[in-house]
Amino acid sequence: MSYSKIEKITTRLWDKYDVHITANEDVNIIVGINGSGKTTLLGEINKIALENIDDKDQVVYVPSIDNIAMRDKRKVSNALTQDLEFYMFDMKTGPSMMYQRMAMIDASAEKQTEMKVRIENFCSAINGLFKTTGKYIEIEGNKFNVISDGQVIPLDALSSGEKQILLILLRVFLLKGKEAFVLLDEPENSLDISWQFELINILVKLNPNAQYFITTHSPSIFGDGWGDKIIYMEDVTTPVK
Repeated sequence: MSYSKIEKITTRLWDKYDVHITANEDVNIIVGINGSGKTTLLGEINKIALENIDDKDQVVYVPSIDNIAMRDKRKVSNALTQDLEFYMFDMKTGPSMMYQRMAMIDASAEKQTEMKVRIENFCSAINGLFKTTGKYIEIEGNKFNVISDGQVIPLDALSSGEKQILLILLRVFLLKGKEAFVLLDEPENSLDISWQFELINILVKLNPNAQYFITTHSPSIFGDGWGDKIIYMEDVTTPVK
């Protein structure tokens, strides 16, 4: 599989602004005021990422919570819940958590052990965050459960923030630690401040081989030692002459 991390980003936004960025090989945090073009720029970076890798499943783009598209408009559940259910349970196309779990059946003992460790790390990350809400998750065989007060509850019973952090970390988990691109648009929406503070550390631990591009308004996202990864829109954007 061909893969090359993005080193330079040169693009034009709305035929009005030229953008030139020298990217970090690990984490890139794009900061700017509303209307500065962060989301539009992330879309352009997504196009570049798709050109830099053969396996398109190794490019993860998670839009802001308000911009997730409905998968099935006939369902009562909202777009965030539908997306989470898809990446957790879909068995037709994959990738999903349960799709990967079923693939373990025919895998070697070494691969099964590797998968179990990855699942344990994923559950540990989620449960470390969920402990403040009194919930935890369990993954056994082809079952995924959310436990609250000793009772199994449906995914739809989770708060928006709980669904959002679960979806983001699940998408990164499904990369299986491979070289990849992960693009997150304003992941702080609906997230508790303490979760924002921990997010990048958890992402990099789940997949240290990915190159991350994250847009944000929140200082909490880069508060835990990631300040040197910030890219200010005003510093990389110039009007077209």
